[in-house]
Amino acid sequence: MEITARITKDAVVSKLKDEREVVNFTVAINDYYKPKNSSEGKKITTFVNCSYWISSNIVML
Repeated sequence: MEITARITKDAVVSKLKDEREVVNFTVAINDYYKPKNSSEGKKITTFVNCSYWISSNIVML
């Protein structure tokens, strides 16, 4: 999946009890549309919470 968005604040790295790490961040997606029979457009912003898991168990071949 590819999303074009803006990061809304600094990412936060958390370490779990089992030594795994996750990076949490939120992005904002701006959209614009014009409803039928309307002369004015509407702007909407959708916020998406994201998590990126970091694993030290990756084996490079």
